[in-house]
Amino acid sequence: MPTTRVAVTVHGVVQGVGFRPHVARAAAACRITGWCGNDDESVFIEAQGDPVAIDEFLRAVREEAPALAHIDDMSTLPRDVIPGESGFRIVASRRTEGARTLIPPDVGCCDDCRRELRDPTDRRYGYPFITCTNCGPRLSIIQDLPYDRPLTTMSVFPMCAACQAEYEDPLDRRYHAQPISCFDCGPTLTLTDSTGSPLRSAAAALSATRSALREGRIIAVKGLGGYTLLCDARNDVAVRRLRDRKRRPDKPFAVMAGSIEEASRIARLDPTAARDMAGPARPIVIADTAEGFDLAPTVAPRLSRIGIMLPSAAVHELLLDPTDVVVATSGNVSGDPLCYRDDDAVAVLGGIADLFLTNDRGIHVPVEDSVLVANDGAPDPIPIRRSRGYAPLPIRLPPAESAGVVLAVGGELKNTFAIVRDGRAFLSAHIGDMGSLACQEAFERGVVQFEGLHRSAPALLVADLHPDYATTRWAEREAERTGTPLVQVQHHHAHALSLLAEHGAVGTRVAVATVDGTGWGDDGTIWGGEVLVLGADPLDYHRAAHVPSFRLVGGDAAARAPWRAAAGLLRDWDIDGSAIPATLDAPPAELALVLSQLDAPDAPGVVATTSLGRVFDAVAAILGIRLRMTYEAQAAMELEAAADACVHGGHGDVPGDLPALVADIVDRMRAGEAVPCLARRFHDGAATWIASALSDLVRSGRADAAGLSGGVAQNRIVLRGVRSRLSRDGVPTMFHRRVPAGDGGLSLGQALAGHLMIAGRSGGGE
Repeated sequence: MPTTRVAVTVHGVVQGVGFRPHVARAAAACRITGWCGNDDESVFIEAQGDPVAIDEFLRAVREEAPALAHIDDMSTLPRDVIPGESGFRIVASRRTEGARTLIPPDVGCCDDCRRELRDPTDRRYGYPFITCTNCGPRLSIIQDLPYDRPLTTMSVFPMCAACQAEYEDPLDRRYHAQPISCFDCGPTLTLTDSTGSPLRSAAAALSATRSALREGRIIAVKGLGGYTLLCDARNDVAVRRLRDRKRRPDKPFAVMAGSIEEASRIARLDPTAARDMAGPARPIVIADTAEGFDLAPTVAPRLSRIGIMLPSAAVHELLLDPTDVVVATSGNVSGDPLCYRDDDAVAVLGGIADLFLTNDRGIHVPVEDSVLVANDGAPDPIPIRRSRGYAPLPIRLPPAESAGVVLAVGGELKNTFAIVRDGRAFLSAHIGDMGSLACQEAFERGVVQFEGLHRSAPALLVADLHPDYATTRWAEREAERTGTPLVQVQHHHAHALSLLAEHGAVGTRVAVATVDGTGWGDDGTIWGGEVLVLGADPLDYHRAAHVPSFRLVGGDAAARAPWRAAAGLLRDWDIDGSAIPATLDAPPAELALVLSQLDAPDAPGVVATTSLGRVFDAVAAILGIRLRMTYEAQAAMELEAAADACVHGGHGDVPGDLPALVADIVDRMRAGEAVPCLARRFHDGAATWIASALSDLVRSGRADAAGLSGGVAQNRIVLRGVRSRLSRDGVPTMFHRRVPAGDGGLSLGQALAGHLMIAGRSGGGE
């Protein structure tokens, strides 16, 4: 068979992830000669062999890539055969002026490192900072690019001779793994008291921490991207103490299990959920509790699901036995960002944690846990928070003539921001809710870090339309300071754009139901139950349908008190609200004031809304499930938990008209029908309303496909109902798989809008 030769260029996350050793191993297996190397943007390969071997080699390079590698594209060109060539070698790296590598994300221990961690004969046995090219810290330790050890927080730990030999061996699993170290040359664990005074170090620190957890104490543990608060999840006293100290009365805690077997005993994990939980990203997976659930009732009060994860760092692997389960919640005060600096952690968490298990490896970029929802066996889970393991992997945007850099600042809740360069959107890790000064400062630090890593000053700023968002105000100040143009994108339009960007569907006419709690509408009212149709130019959109309007009294107070949403909804939708929990159990004086404001024309503090999220809140109050909230989306989550308890598994005879649906639920409640059935009827009716509106638009020819975005799209019952109904109607559909449907994905939609605008396109809302 004749010999052929090809030049291959691989773009993506292909540096610092073991890609060159992978290529060399594939070449040896396929009897390919040639070479491979790195430049700042790609891995370059020249491969020579018979055509069948070349094809097999290219398949192996792409399909058997290392766990941390992400291939954007792989191109080949013919080359002249080199007679007499033998062997395959890894050549020196090349530097390209101005080019920027893609940054790999932090991930948990790989199977190989986990085996070494447990092997008494291995030199890294029990080493809490074990890592290789397939796992460990990346984004969190990078101070600058290119990604080399001197430009990471590991620069203060010179490699010993044994680690250096591994680092320089092209066929070793630790070849050019920048964070590698061992007991002789790496960071050290230290156990301190709540004031930061050292108590134990190294193995003694681990042993003392394990004992403290068994005794019911609260420990702040420094992981890959910041501090996590741990306590025994089966010890109700410890969990209550953590709730009191963290000022978190009801919001569910995530837990960490010592093994997938123990996680599966506590939660119902379908194969997809188990795969993702045990995967490199080590996300929190929210799943239904199983019959073997034996955790403290205060871990996730009044909910039927639990957020559960596996150890996300080697130190967690060493702390937990296979049957252990601990609460694992972000190391912060509720409402503030994750603590990642040692001094800050002691200052902020000293009143919460009894002890600190810390280390001297610096964290430059804080990285939170990612969160997914198990999706009833569907191929993809529902993304809730895109952070460790996924950020800052880019999302490719459509080609554009202009290469201008865009900074999209995201929204107010669950904030992420995004930078667009070279046709890719790079989303930050999760930052948090921007209501606190600490979160706003974390946002500003993150922007500075990202701009530095990308060597990119924005040519365009993109923000939400809401005038009072902290991110919008920051963007306005930044635009004035730097002279950078600023554009504002309507909240729900940005949600719809994020779905198009994720699916690469720019140019398709799409009807998108964007359903959530709140967003500033084009008409100055509060939107949240919108069906938008985006044209072939997605900057052109119109509002095709929406939830019937009703009034909220008190603005933010209404968002915290679902009975207020119920009062306005019942009054404006002309539904008799007498003798139901939303009115019987509301504070009498407050209720009287709210009703008087609803009766008065142009009363201050009253705003119209079309928010489906607020309808969920209102129904939760109508059914007596939740009248006041202590955390965002509490009423909707508890309403979903009630619907999950319906023994019928669904109600197909529900009205598709929302006011008629709520009126029907009120009548049935007065007749004594069970609350779980009524909660399920509401979910099924909401899904019917969404799916009918989308299906009508597609079947009438006004759109070619349908999609679902916004925070309500993260509700499993609604998502499943919409998916089923649109599938039955034969409607092409898009749902979120890579970025959250909620506000954590908002920056991607803003980024796409800015990318299209800076490329010279025009458009706007109608």
